[in-house]
Amino acid sequence: MPLNRRHFHALAGAAAAAASAPWLGAQAQAQAPSQPSLDALHEAAKKEGELTWYIVYLPSEDAELMSRTFTARYPGVKVNVVRTTAQVAFQRLNQDLKAKTANCDVFSSTDIAHYLDLKQRKLLMKYLPAASAGMDKRLQNLDPDGYYHVASVAMVGLIYNTAKVKPADAPKSWNDLVDPKWRGLASVGHPGFSGFVGVWAIEMRKLYGDGWFKKLAANKPQVGRSIIDTVTTVTSGERSIGAGPINLAAMVADKGNPIAIVAPKEGPVLMLSPSAIMANAPHPNASKLFMEWLLGSEDVDKLSVERFGVPKRAGARPRPGVLGLDDSKTALRPDPKESVDGVPEVIDLWRDAFGV
Repeated sequence: MPLNRRHFHALAGAAAAAASAPWLGAQAQAQAPSQPSLDALHEAAKKEGELTWYIVYLPSEDAELMSRTFTARYPGVKVNVVRTTAQVAFQRLNQDLKAKTANCDVFSSTDIAHYLDLKQRKLLMKYLPAASAGMDKRLQNLDPDGYYHVASVAMVGLIYNTAKVKPADAPKSWNDLVDPKWRGLASVGHPGFSGFVGVWAIEMRKLYGDGWFKKLAANKPQVGRSIIDTVTTVTSGERSIGAGPINLAAMVADKGNPIAIVAPKEGPVLMLSPSAIMANAPHPNASKLFMEWLLGSEDVDKLSVERFGVPKRAGARPRPGVLGLDDSKTALRPDPKESVDGVPEVIDLWRDAFGV
């Protein structure tokens, strides 16, 4: 069955433990006196009544589900969902800022470069959710200054259609995407539209050099905007292999679709999607409550694991067949500075190679 974006929730990161949960460590306990309790935040948030969430790493249907689940947990606080791709969301946010219009409260993108830019321009609110202390230590302190935090974890690996490709013939390396045997048979996303593809492209460049993108273009892959599109085209059989989100592919395979996953020998690419509160957020208390929930709610944790997401809580395991943090010690991941410098460069290399 072909997949569309409405079915996608696998990129949702699992949340850490709730702020009041017993597994929180000394970091959260030390912060607690200087932060309002969740009950106090809820009361303050109810007076504001709502917040607006610019969200990239979920499709619209699942973002709306998250919105409803949050409001059920915290009655009286509505989440207005604005879902787009990474670069479109950032462009919209900058248009808001240029017009001096405070529309966005919480900004959740897939491109860490957005946060470094916003932080440098002093456009983010400094807020360290107490819930962040319950996350795996590898995910803590994404920003040492506390302006943005990991809200979602996903991994990109190789995927293939089991009706078209035998396991023994499946690609094992990222470099197989430029092997002539897969000419016209692969599916990839576009780094100019997808933050995840931008990060993936940075790692491909580090592995194989600038010329690799021309080799990829010469192999005639199908190029979609979103990384989600690769799972759609491989599942349908329109393409045989692709570079796609492992978690989404696992969810689709669990439903009986002909798709399987390969962790490339070089390592999958680890995707960290941050969230932050805007400095000009019109609903600051509702935003803080939402960030606590987004990082630390058992609701989010449950939704993520059910949808084949990667848990963020220390020691937590995903569903069988899904790679978790403890399975990805060789995962590839650019540091924030590489993302700032690298994404625009790989977009230029990509467009030079593909012409679009």
